[in-house]
Amino acid sequence: MDMAAREAKVEKQSQRGIERRRTIRIRRSALIRDNLDDIDRPSMKIAETLEELEQAFRIVYREYRAAGYVKDSDPHQMLYSVYSLLPTASVFVFKSYLDVISTMSLYKDTRVFGLPMDAVYKPELDELRAQGHRVAEIGALATPKNRRWANLVVYLAKALFHYAHLVDVDYACIMVNPKHVRFYKEIFLFEEMAEERMYEAVGAPAVALYANVHTYDQRMLDAYGGEDFETDLLSFFVKMKNSIMDPSLTYPVDNDKPLDQSIICSLLEKRPTILEGLTEEQIQVLTYLYPEAVRCAKAPRH
Repeated sequence: MDMAAREAKVEKQSQRGIERRRTIRIRRSALIRDNLDDIDRPSMKIAETLEELEQAFRIVYREYRAAGYVKDSDPHQMLYSVYSLLPTASVFVFKSYLDVISTMSLYKDTRVFGLPMDAVYKPELDELRAQGHRVAEIGALATPKNRRWANLVVYLAKALFHYAHLVDVDYACIMVNPKHVRFYKEIFLFEEMAEERMYEAVGAPAVALYANVHTYDQRMLDAYGGEDFETDLLSFFVKMKNSIMDPSLTYPVDNDKPLDQSIICSLLEKRPTILEGLTEEQIQVLTYLYPEAVRCAKAPRH
């Protein structure tokens, strides 16, 4: 057997190994089970009210603190940043009637604010930007342990990627703990963007991954569409109950519309430290978007 044939055989064996691991991982995590029967009036949407946002931010706080990513306690037990307040942010929520039970966010890139990942992976992001690509970051993924059996992260991921395509994102990027890299690469088909680095904001190492939004459906088809692949995540995505998806997630909308002043005012009042460390230009942009809220947050407290 010549060298080319040997390399082809090794590559085929490697691919089969990945497929076996993918099958085992999906079966063990039950990712393709539709477990919504015990959820009261399940629905997915982009958070637009103060109550929805606060519920989402509380879930992020509790889960990130439990994982050791949040060192300092917050009196309001919520975790969010300036990126969460920008018009280019979309906080996806899965709800059981009126209660948010899972969340993840999509932050679109902006010239003035960039992305949270810039703190660690700015050179790699700048390379994509220089090539004219529109990038966005997936962050603030959180589901309470008692709800993880319902596979809500798969539903939210489906909605997020569909929405990212609608709003012309080219690459969806994410930072994950090294112990989760294999899962994101083998199951959700992310590719490695850059090597492991320390993410000081959470006091833990991170690895940058990304996925091409435009080719994502085809990659899902290539990975899961084969007749001999026993555990078909693609079919789960395709068969997902559209009745739980808010119309704003299936049709183009004015996604860069600022949030209501009263919502931003309430969130900035609870975390005025968000304004600390921002550049003068960033403050100017926030003041233009939310003049009353910024004045309220910067007012002296007695």
